[in-house]
Order: sequence, then structure tokens, then C-alpha cells
Amino acid sequence: NRDYDNRSLDVKDLGNDLRDQYTGNDFYYYEVSDEGDNFFTRFLNGIFNWIGDVFGVDINPFWADVLKILIFVIMAAVGIYFLVRLLSKEGAQSLLVRNNRVAASVNMEETHIEQIDLSQLIKDSVAIGNYRNAVRYLYLDSLKWLSTTEKIEWDFQKTNSDYYRELKEPVLKEQFKKLSYLYDYVWYGEFELNEDSFNDARTEFESLKNQAI
Repeated sequence: NRDYDNRSLDVKDLGNDLRDQYTGNDFYYYEVSDEGDNFFTRFLNGIFNWIGDVFGVDINPFWADVLKILIFVIMAAVGIYFLVRLLSKEGAQSLLVRNNRVAASVNMEETHIEQIDLSQLIKDSVAIGNYRNAVRYLYLDSLKWLSTTEKIEWDFQKTNSDYYRELKEPVLKEQFKKLSYLYDYVWYGEFELNEDSFNDARTEFESLKNQAI
């Protein structure tokens, strides 16, 4: 015959709110290792803990990791962007050329073309190797010359086509049309010139002046 323990058991009532009592960040049990955490990771963990303490928001460890990854991805994208900009053509030399263009720019709306020393602007642009700006000033100088000789009537609101229609001599019209195309191609097309190609362009502008005499 087997003997059975017939003693009564005293079972404590744990209540119906057991789950609520043991819910929260303190009762998420997962393996934690700080050995691979860097300063920024520990900083984010401190931010998450602060949010939980101040606002009473329990951030699940899974979503905390997702937020960390998202922040790292954004930081990496920003870093790559600035690195590409640094290594691109927007370097110091390009910025210097751009500043020279801005410094040498002329506000044609506020200044009459005959009051501008375009010859000096051309020399300054050539001196720093800014041949695009030099071509622009050569073209304006041609308009200045045509206006002085009363071949056209200068107005900053007029277009190249307007000036073309004002010209009477067929040879002069054709040369002006050629130079207008050259100017548009170099200036608006952002075509970079070297010294030789610029000298060829200057010869064409001088030819227009000779024909206008």
C-alpha cells in the first residue's frame, strides 16, 4: 500500500491585478551587453530612459533598436552628402571662380551700358582666367559700340532678337547673329573656354566692331 500526503495546502490568492503589477521596463528580461556600445549608443539609451521616466512611456526594446538604426542611417546619409560635396567640383577652386564671377557682375538694370568700363572688366576677367565672364563683357561691349554708333538703341529689356531686327546692314546682321549664338552657347550653356578658344572668340567680336565703323 502506498502512503499519500493528505495534508491540506494553504494557497495564497494572488489577486486579479497580477499582470498589471508586473508590467513595465523593469520586467523586460533580455540579454544586455555594454561591451560593444559606443558613447552615442549609451547616449540614446539615456534619452530613451529619460523619456520613459518623464512621460511615463514604455519604449519596447525592439522599437528602441529600430530608432537607433534609423538615427544612424540618417547620420550616415548626412555625412556621405557632405563628403560628396567636399570631393565634388564644388571645391575651393570652383568656389573661388564663382566668387570672382559674382564680384565682377554688372547690374544692367541700374547702369546704362555707356557708363560701364567694359574694357577694364574684360581685362580683369582674363587676368583671373574667367573666360566665360570675359565673353559676356565682350558681347556687352559690342552692344555698347553698336549703340554709340547708333546702329541700335540700347535698352536692358531688349533681347538679342530685338537688336538683330534693328540692324540694317546685312553683313553686320549676320555677324551679330553669329556672336549672339556664340554668347548664348558660352554663357547660358556654361561652356568653359581655354585661352586659345577665348582668343578666337575675341577675334570674332573685333570683326563686328570693324564692320560697324
